[in-house]
Amino acid sequence: MYKHDALLHLLWAVANADTTSDDQKYGDAVSSLEDEYYEKVKKAEGIDISFSEIADKRKALRNSIGSDGIINEALKATNGCSKEWKAKVIVYMIKMSNRSWGGDYLSNGEKINISDSEFEIIKKARKYLGLTEEEEQKGWDLIKGS
Repeated sequence: MYKHDALLHLLWAVANADTTSDDQKYGDAVSSLEDEYYEKVKKAEGIDISFSEIADKRKALRNSIGSDGIINEALKATNGCSKEWKAKVIVYMIKMSNRSWGGDYLSNGEKINISDSEFEIIKKARKYLGLTEEEEQKGWDLIKGS
């Protein structure tokens, strides 16, 4: 799995972690706000993978290794990347989790709305990728505006 595929799978896992009360774009799991953010990240990172292509990959992976397996493989692929990339992935995941709440995470820490299901995925990623708080904080600086 490539790092861009891994990022998209992890973002989708966070977006799908809970049902949404916003307008649902893909059943009751992903809102238009989450989908919009997914596309924003793709653009910011220069990822040129169509939604249908990554959805087909996700479906094939889910059939062979399950949803948890997709997260594990995505984390394994991400773990082979630079600390900067790992930090960006964590921050993108946090920011995605806040889309289901209809707002942005404020980097000064005043507002954070992560559900338990979303937090479990983010916590797993943090543990697996093993970044320090300082290294993770750099991720916020690297993705300003995304």
